[in-house]
Amino acid sequence: LQLPADSNKMHHAGEGLHRPVTASLSGCSIASESESSSLSDIFQRRLRVALQTESELGDMDLTGLTETVVDSDEDDEEDLDQASMSVSSRDMVRDCVFRRGSFLRRELCASMVFAVVEKAGTVVLRDGEELDSWCVILNGSVEISRADGRTETLCMGNCFGVSPSMEKELMTGVMKTKVDDCQFVCIAQKDYCRILNKVERNMQKVEEEGEIVMVKEHRELDRTGTRKGHIVIKGTPERLINHLVEEHSVVDPTYVEDFLLTYRTFQPHGLDIGKRLLQWFNDSSLRDKVTRVVLLWVNNHFNDFESDPDLMQFLENFESCLEREKMHGHLRLLNIACAAKARVRHVTVRRASRESPLGFKLDGGQDRGFPLYVSSLDLQSKASESGLKRGDQILEVNGQNFDNVLLSQAMDIMKKSTHLSITVKNNLLSYKEICHRLEEEQTSGVQHKPRIADKRYSIPDLTVQLELPPGHERSKDKKGNSMGKSKLKKLMTKSKINLLPTKPSRCEAQPLGSTRSRACVPCPAPLPTPASLSSSNPDLVQCHGTAELGTAPGDIPDQVVKVYRADQSSRYVMVSRESSAREVVLAALREFQVCEAAEAYSLCEVSVSPEGFIKQRRLPDHLNKLAESIQLNARYYLKNNSQTEPLCSDEHAQELLKESQISLLQLSTLEVATQISIRDFQIFRSIEPTEYVANLFRLGGAAACEHLQAFEETLNRETFWVPSEVLRETGLLKRVKLIKHYLKIALNCRDSRNFNSMFAIISGLSHSSVMRLRSAWDKLPSKYEKLFSDLQDLFDPSRNMAKYRNLLSSPSLQPPIIPLFPVVKKDLTFLHDGNDSRVEGLVNFEKLRMIAKEVRHVGRLASANQDPAVMFRHR
Repeated sequence: LQLPADSNKMHHAGEGLHRPVTASLSGCSIASESESSSLSDIFQRRLRVALQTESELGDMDLTGLTETVVDSDEDDEEDLDQASMSVSSRDMVRDCVFRRGSFLRRELCASMVFAVVEKAGTVVLRDGEELDSWCVILNGSVEISRADGRTETLCMGNCFGVSPSMEKELMTGVMKTKVDDCQFVCIAQKDYCRILNKVERNMQKVEEEGEIVMVKEHRELDRTGTRKGHIVIKGTPERLINHLVEEHSVVDPTYVEDFLLTYRTFQPHGLDIGKRLLQWFNDSSLRDKVTRVVLLWVNNHFNDFESDPDLMQFLENFESCLEREKMHGHLRLLNIACAAKARVRHVTVRRASRESPLGFKLDGGQDRGFPLYVSSLDLQSKASESGLKRGDQILEVNGQNFDNVLLSQAMDIMKKSTHLSITVKNNLLSYKEICHRLEEEQTSGVQHKPRIADKRYSIPDLTVQLELPPGHERSKDKKGNSMGKSKLKKLMTKSKINLLPTKPSRCEAQPLGSTRSRACVPCPAPLPTPASLSSSNPDLVQCHGTAELGTAPGDIPDQVVKVYRADQSSRYVMVSRESSAREVVLAALREFQVCEAAEAYSLCEVSVSPEGFIKQRRLPDHLNKLAESIQLNARYYLKNNSQTEPLCSDEHAQELLKESQISLLQLSTLEVATQISIRDFQIFRSIEPTEYVANLFRLGGAAACEHLQAFEETLNRETFWVPSEVLRETGLLKRVKLIKHYLKIALNCRDSRNFNSMFAIISGLSHSSVMRLRSAWDKLPSKYEKLFSDLQDLFDPSRNMAKYRNLLSSPSLQPPIIPLFPVVKKDLTFLHDGNDSRVEGLVNFEKLRMIAKEVRHVGRLASANQDPAVMFRHR
């Protein structure tokens, strides 16, 4: 079979010329999310992987490429009609591919011929036949039979044909198709050699001491030709690190991001990079570039520092360098980024007895005017082994909020318990900044005023103005360095980090670590993050970041609890997550219009066990998170401390027990889908970009991809939840109702852009144990059968999940989106397995670049807040 670039010359081995038949149009696009595919080391592998990446990761549609059908008996009129469609569609493909950055891909698609062999057993190439093209199998498989009896099978993604030269080559063996509908993409020999030689000319090799240490490729990044230059595609680890501070912002603007995400695949320890950055910082010409790299590193992957004490020490050393060079604006940015990106952690410290030392010291508290921090830590103590670190801010201890406690009270609480469940957030640099400010205030003689009684500012509420040492003016210091808002804006613009919040409305701006009054009206929630933002230009102003950090304004009543009295009358009370039991008592007294002293009342929880036992307990006044901790078989009661009669009688206890027994059919499908989506989105959003890389390259064990594994387990748990509930029900009619109920939940999940849960529910209904319930499916109304079919059709696996991918890339579908996790993992796996990590001893950075781009794309799906109030507003 000779497959020339000119589609009008197509013939089968041993037979005459066949009429050219063009492809039918399917309307899909060649492009995938991983658009770079420059594997320039081994030419044949480079082309094969480039095409394989297109067919595997994106919806590989060769619409518009000239297609020839072998052994076709199509009519001439049909051929002419389809041929007329081919010209315009081929131009569409060229335009689509031209928008991609790969020179190689554009050249290949401009010369491709799409061929189809319809029947199995067809001879494609005969032994000794001259080869005149290079081909890649897109669909099906072929078998090559050698003269010595050996056979070889080639399948989708494999290539065959000429080598990149104009020398005459002959086929060895007989090639036959093994299945029907085998599809090939072919390039004529002269075009094949021309493209590869041109690719070679675009390469720039950097040599040191006679060895190649880096290879770059010339690319045009836009159609105007204004952005063009050489892009790094491979290099030694040493050379890739050095490239961090070279000028590449215009031609390769994402290099630093890609490197910081993927360096862990070839550099065993990030401290080596940190040491090099500290050395370069001493060079004044490189200082700004080094600072930008560190700020991006902290902003994008602060978990690297949290999990590595050596890197945290590097960060402290870098902070000292900024202080030494009086780079106060950059220092402020570093502190804000550290505070914003720190994750809330839960640490459990166990001691043998109450007399055993804690192993750490605290600083701060209400009397000191700033939050409680771990000021020092014994590295050999149980606390250190449990994961407690210096600079950790103490948020809660054994469920008690530590925002407004004295230092002495905090120490007493901790010493009285041998089991400490501590919620912390590392904020070392902010703690050091607070200590430094207090020292300056003591030196200047200005008395520090405690402000811990007020509520702390969240990161979005931070002032945009820098604090200046005494004697400095706001406009400029003695050296002429502007220290105001405009200076800070310039620094952040240069660093590509958006840390500047909007000016707080109706609140007085206060510095980091300070507090605000409860009387302050909280600032309105910011708008969702625009799609243009990336990890190199993050938006730390978003309230979703503060929600993760636990710094959202706690005085906003966004929850409701129902409070009863002994006479079983009840009132609804608006509370916030941080509202204490004492505050609920005061609010309940107002709702019940009780004029007695508040000290005479307390909040009690009454619960009923399945056996009918009634349990009553008085809640501590400081206890919070009341709306989250209440169970279905429990109630809150407002109790008069002077009365001893039981709050709940046996009769009312049975009513409470009956109310707690809720089945799935009693719940609204809309509410179930909303709660599932909110929970799943929190897990999806907590996945760090480094977890995808660690999971892909199997780095760091299970701890390195904790949230990613939790998201994967969520899919499995939701999938098996469906058949478990359906099979538990023995009644036929209730089974039918459950199937209808799940279909409605899946539909609502789709409307809330939770494709992961939608897929899990549809997969659960498609489970063999459910599908075999024919009597239940037969009674299902036809409209629900159609709904089930439509939902299944969205996840049609043909053409590489084309329908799902087209929906996901639709402009009308905006974040927040919970993607289908198996597709995400499949795309990353194909990028990893389809490309070598090392090529000729050099790190294949083009592969890492593609992986980083795919990870950024997944991260953008969680770039906006998930608001239940507007989740279904399109209805």
